[in-house]
Amino acid sequence: MKAEFLNPFIKSIVSIIESTVGEAPSKGKIFLRDKYPYKTYDVAIIVGITGALTGQVVITMSVETAKGIAAVMLMEEKIFELDEFAQSALAEMSNMITANATIGLADAGYSTDITPPSVITGRQMEISCQEHIKTIVIPLDMSTGKLEVNLAVSESFKKE
Repeated sequence: MKAEFLNPFIKSIVSIIESTVGEAPSKGKIFLRDKYPYKTYDVAIIVGITGALTGQVVITMSVETAKGIAAVMLMEEKIFELDEFAQSALAEMSNMITANATIGLADAGYSTDITPPSVITGRQMEISCQEHIKTIVIPLDMSTGKLEVNLAVSESFKKE
């Protein structure tokens, strides 16, 4: 994956998490997935990318981390379940991360659109993507817990 694809996402992730959760995430070592399908935590938010690039962003975290992030976003002291309001907050954070990254992609000449986010919960979930698209994983650590951003994008056609 080209750095000009990855860098807007890293910048966006840090910026949006700082503004929505109120803390800078600690970034772990970025790595390339080598097995598909891959297992996720119990909460996954999926946003598709179309246009000059094609693929998906999958943000995954534990239920406790998701409840912690949603509580901060909803200005609650604690959330006891991932109800529709909590899931909506998580979807909005994912939407903002991906939409903000598309601005950086546009600046690099890649016009893209995103799909509405889908929040999926469950145990032992597995995610796959198109075989020819490699997935870059950006692990993050915050006071609310760990999350992973799985970025799988490739060029659909030559940039403008």
